[in-house]
Amino acid sequence: MPRVSAEHEQEVRDRIVRAALAVFATRGFHRATMQDIVRESGLSVGAIYTYFRSKSDLILAGCDLITDQELAQLGGRLAAVSGYRDRIAAAVGFWFDNLAVEQSERGSGFLILQAWAEADTDPAIREMLLRRRRETVTAVVLVLQEGVLRGELPGWLDIPSVGHALAALLDGMLIEAAEAGGAYRRSDAERRVLAVIETLLAARDAAMPEPIVPAAPQPYESARARRAAP
Repeated sequence: MPRVSAEHEQEVRDRIVRAALAVFATRGFHRATMQDIVRESGLSVGAIYTYFRSKSDLILAGCDLITDQELAQLGGRLAAVSGYRDRIAAAVGFWFDNLAVEQSERGSGFLILQAWAEADTDPAIREMLLRRRRETVTAVVLVLQEGVLRGELPGWLDIPSVGHALAALLDGMLIEAAEAGGAYRRSDAERRVLAVIETLLAARDAAMPEPIVPAAPQPYESARARRAAP
């Protein structure tokens, strides 16, 4: 019996994962069944279970597939751009391009919104989101580090904190798109993200000193309890 090549095995895995992502998008994570994925993929039940033990495995594999492909595509796009501001614009534009694909294929950023809604009840979905968050923050951090090394951003920049904040801002644009529906305008959302980044660039141009970031305040309930204590 001829041995199956590693390339063929990877093609089959990707075919199964893409089928699973399509099913999750249309039926939801919990309503989707392995039989739905079998039908969507056109493969047999045995073929599915050869590569994936459960639906949870497919959720995680789907996240990894999307993330790996998007990072590779982003790297290719940035490689063709030299100026730092242009590279920033290209990176932000890439994120909004992917959001546009989600909207055209599923009506909105449907799959990730659904995942957020179910994270508290499904450990696999939570792990998928944590992986996605780590990869998104890493990509943003790399762009910020480049800016500091080039002298485009101030050297005092708290890169990890700003990286997390910008990643959260991008996801906020996804939520805004879902809320706005037909009234959503990509140009407005993209300009808001770039406005925040331009503020960081202006800090270098203005030779601003390192800001003093105050400690986070105590939670409201704790503060109220202290005030009420005799």
